[in-house]
Amino acid sequence: MKIVLVNLPCHIPTVMPYSLTMMKCVLSSNLDEEIVCLDLNSKFHYLEFKEYYERKNRGENFFDLLEEFVNKTRELYPSISKNAILGKTPLHHDKILKDIISQNPDVVAFSLTYNSQIFFANGIIEELEKNNIKVIIGGPADNSKLSIKAKRLNNYELFLDFLIKNGAKKRKEILDAVLDFSDYVPKHYFTKDLIYPLRTAHSCPYKLCTFCTHHGNKKYSTISLEFIKKSIVKNKIKKICFIDDAFTSIRLEEMSRALKDLNIEFWCQLRPTIDFVSILPQLYNSGLRSVAWGVESGNQRILDFMKKGTKVMDVVKVLETAKTVGIKNQIYIMFGFPTETIEEFNETINFLEDNNENIDLISAAVFGLQKESRIYNDPKKYEIGTIITKKRTLLGDKIGFSVNEGINKEKIMKLKRKNMHLIHSINKVPKVINSCKEQILNYS
Repeated sequence: MKIVLVNLPCHIPTVMPYSLTMMKCVLSSNLDEEIVCLDLNSKFHYLEFKEYYERKNRGENFFDLLEEFVNKTRELYPSISKNAILGKTPLHHDKILKDIISQNPDVVAFSLTYNSQIFFANGIIEELEKNNIKVIIGGPADNSKLSIKAKRLNNYELFLDFLIKNGAKKRKEILDAVLDFSDYVPKHYFTKDLIYPLRTAHSCPYKLCTFCTHHGNKKYSTISLEFIKKSIVKNKIKKICFIDDAFTSIRLEEMSRALKDLNIEFWCQLRPTIDFVSILPQLYNSGLRSVAWGVESGNQRILDFMKKGTKVMDVVKVLETAKTVGIKNQIYIMFGFPTETIEEFNETINFLEDNNENIDLISAAVFGLQKESRIYNDPKKYEIGTIITKKRTLLGDKIGFSVNEGINKEKIMKLKRKNMHLIHSINKVPKVINSCKEQILNYS
C-alpha cells in the first residue's frame, strides 16, 4: 500500500507543514508501508511567484520582498476561491492533480489547516475518487461541505486504524521514529533561513479564554521532550517556531533545560502571566528570541470578562523584563470584545503608547464570534444580541452578530482604522511579520 500525505494551496509557504510530518512519523512507526509527504502548497507558490524567489536569491532586502510577496498572494487568492465557487478549476489544478496521481497512491490524505485550502480540495478530491483512490481528510479547516465520499478522520490514531482495517501491514514492533522533514524541497519555502514548526503538546493548558476555540475542548497532553530533542538533531534544526497554543511556565522551563545545549533560536506564544518574569533570562539563554504574547486588552475589566487570567500591571512587567533580556515582544490585541466601551478602547490605546519601548510588533484584530466558543454558547451572558448566519457554497455558515451593550462592529472598525497609524508607529519590526510571525527569527 502506498500512502500519500498532501498539503494543498493556498497559504503563505514560509515553513514546512508540521501536521503532515507528524502524521508520517506516527504512520511510519506503526506501519510497514511506503509513505510520502507532498507539500503542493509550497510548490504552487514556487511556480506561480518564481520572480520573487529569484529576487530573494539575488540578495534583495528579504522583508521588503516578503511584503510584496504577501500582497501579491492576497491579490490572487480571492480569484481562486471565486472560481471554485463557480465550479471552475483553480489555478494549477491539473499540475497538482498530476503530482498526486503520479505517485500511484492507494490512499491520499489531506491535512486541511486553512479554509483557503478547501477551494482546491473540493475538485481534487472528486478527481481522485473517479480514479478509485481512497481519500481521507482531516484538520481544523471547515471541511463540512467537501465530497461526502471522502472519509473524515479527526486524529492520527483513527487514520492508523482505518489503514490497518483496509490492508496496511502493521509492524511487528513499533519503531522509535522521530520527525523527518526530508520529503520537502527547501528552495520552495519563502524564507531567509529555514524555520521549522514543532509542537510540544496538544490542546491548551489553560482553555478558559471565552473567545477561543483553537483547543477544540480536547484534553491537554504533552509530547516527550526527548522526542523533540531527537527531531531537532536529526533534521539539523537551528530555528524553530513552536506552534503550541500556549505553555505553562513549568513546561517552558523544562523545555528550556532540555534544549539549552542545542544552539537553537525559537519563537512561541504565551499568556503574559507574572510567573514567566523570573524565568525569562533562562529562556533567553536556551534560545528564546521572540514571543507572541496574548495581551488582548489594556483594560482590566475586559481581561476579566474574557477570562484571560492576566493582570494589566503584570503584563507591563512581563513585557519590560522580556525586552530587557533581549526577547522581541509581539503582542496580540483584540478590539471590540463584547460590552467594550469607547473609554475602554482608548485605555488599550493608552496602554500601547505607554509601553511603546517594550513592544516590537502589534497584531491588532477585531473580535469575531467563533462557533462553539464560550461566548457563542452563552450569548446572553456576553450581551450578544442577534446571531446571524450566512450560507456559503464550499464553507460552513459565516457568523455575524449584534451587541446589546458596548461599541458595535462598524464603530470598532472605524476606531481601529483611525488608530492604525499610531499602531504602525510603535512597531519596530516590519509589519509583514504579522502575516508570518515566525519570520521575526530572521530579523536582526
